[in-house]
Amino acid sequence: MNDRVIDLEAERERRIEETWSAYCAARMQAEASMAVEDGIAAGKAWRRWLDLFMTLDQREALDRAGEVKPLQRQAI
Repeated sequence: MNDRVIDLEAERERRIEETWSAYCAARMQAEASMAVEDGIAAGKAWRRWLDLFMTLDQREALDRAGEVKPLQRQAI
């Protein structure tokens, strides 16, 4: 059995700092390169940052917000 104690608050802070640093690096890369691919990567990093603070319901609602609904054609 492992008797190691994990400080959950310290782990959460580490994850927050790590995710923020990753977003900042991706954003700076996108601004420097002006490449669409780097912008997309920065956007994904931003989403990972937001995910740290959202509930599951909020994440699911945000996921659905980007869905494109098919058009329904109506008979004239």
